[in-house]
Amino acid sequence: MPYVTYRGENASIKLFGVRFEQKKPVPVEDEKILDELRKQSEFEFNEEKVIPLEDLTVVQLKDKAKAAGIEGFADMKKAELIKALRGE
Repeated sequence: MPYVTYRGENASIKLFGVRFEQKKPVPVEDEKILDELRKQSEFEFNEEKVIPLEDLTVVQLKDKAKAAGIEGFADMKKAELIKALRGE
């Protein structure tokens, strides 16, 4: 699944029902949306599945923690989520 990173000047932007925060990779599965975003120069695409945890939003980290079965993830802050996901 490709990850799309917004590199524009705004703090965030919402296009096609997807919220893009500046410099934060967002997974996008819909090919039609990807085709439209590829037409715009302020978006960067990464086909790799591995994204540094520090580059993910808190919501994305919580989704990963939930999928990993980490207890108490809902109350964790970003740094705590990263440590828990790394098993530290």
